[in-house]
Amino acid sequence: MTSKAEAAYECKVSVNQSILSSLLDSSQPASSLVGAIDQGTSSSRFLLVTSDGCMLSTAQVEFEQCFPKSSPYNKSSASCVGWHEHDPFAIWDSVATCIVRTIEELSKHGLDLASDLTSHDSAKPSLTKAIGITNQRETTVCWNDRTGRLYYNAIVWDDTRTAAVADTIMRENSSSEKQADKDVLRSKTGLPIASYFAGTKVRWLIDNIPQLQQDLTSLSERTHVRFGTIDTWLVYMLTGYERSIAEMET
Repeated sequence: MTSKAEAAYECKVSVNQSILSSLLDSSQPASSLVGAIDQGTSSSRFLLVTSDGCMLSTAQVEFEQCFPKSSPYNKSSASCVGWHEHDPFAIWDSVATCIVRTIEELSKHGLDLASDLTSHDSAKPSLTKAIGITNQRETTVCWNDRTGRLYYNAIVWDDTRTAAVADTIMRENSSSEKQADKDVLRSKTGLPIASYFAGTKVRWLIDNIPQLQQDLTSLSERTHVRFGTIDTWLVYMLTGYERSIAEMET
């Protein structure tokens, strides 16, 4: 079945034939693999690396950018001025496409990772030991983990709609209203105040999305509201809607 990402954008898969041959050679010492999901601002990638640090394969696919109220997108810098959004399901679809296409391509050459990644047989050692996630950091998603419903598109890290929110926070916490200090809360947060960070994006979502406001005041739904960056969203999808966790540095 062709995914939405494959239909709209070509997924490019590259396999290192030399590394693949050594993995398939039973006379060679057994090796293992680590996968990496690299979810970026304009594309997603999936990489497989051997235990000795050699790149087995890479897959990459772009996804759609949304600019509701922005200047034209600058592809070279992957940035714009104004509002910048992503469809979280398009992001998930791009990641899933990269993983599926990698499995398909390696299978053509005799390496079966489909059963390796889905097997629950603890007696059979898995070739793929772990999959890590690196992502576009402060891009913020909000959803209901019971229904899987998104409250709004993901607000991308370079979106500037919350610049006024950041300015208000600076002025309310600075000793002088005439001279706002972006570092006034750094001792507590470790960060300067800016529209770049997720906090102001969460504030905008709470102030502007009626369904989110309704669920936050509902005793039955408020515990199911989730705010997170893209890593949190991907873990939720990868675990079959069961886990909502975040890496602390994000």
